[in-house]
Amino acid sequence: MKHSLLFLFLFVFSLSVAYSQTSFSDRLTIKPQNNKEKVDLQIFPNPAIDYIGITKNEVVRHVAVFNLVGRQMKNFDAVDGEKYYVGDLPRGMYLVQLLGADNQIITTQRVNKR
Repeated sequence: MKHSLLFLFLFVFSLSVAYSQTSFSDRLTIKPQNNKEKVDLQIFPNPAIDYIGITKNEVVRHVAVFNLVGRQMKNFDAVDGEKYYVGDLPRGMYLVQLLGADNQIITTQRVNKR
């Protein structure tokens, strides 16, 4: 019991540290590995009701939705121009993590679900 509580505490602490150091702006500019062009990513709409979408997701391979405790609630394979259904999630705040090749984290953004 003590080990599980300690693990939970460390997990929540590390999540809060990562959460505080992550940019939660609506727009993110990243440089791909070739450094020739910039990619503009945007998760919309925020607040979301039934669907979320991502603009210009050539570098995004997966979309993962986490609650604020860190439990993965949804996981999608990214497809350009596709909307992702989040209408069955309860109202609240979620972290949407965009993953690139080899599951490398591109960004994590906060989304309000209404």
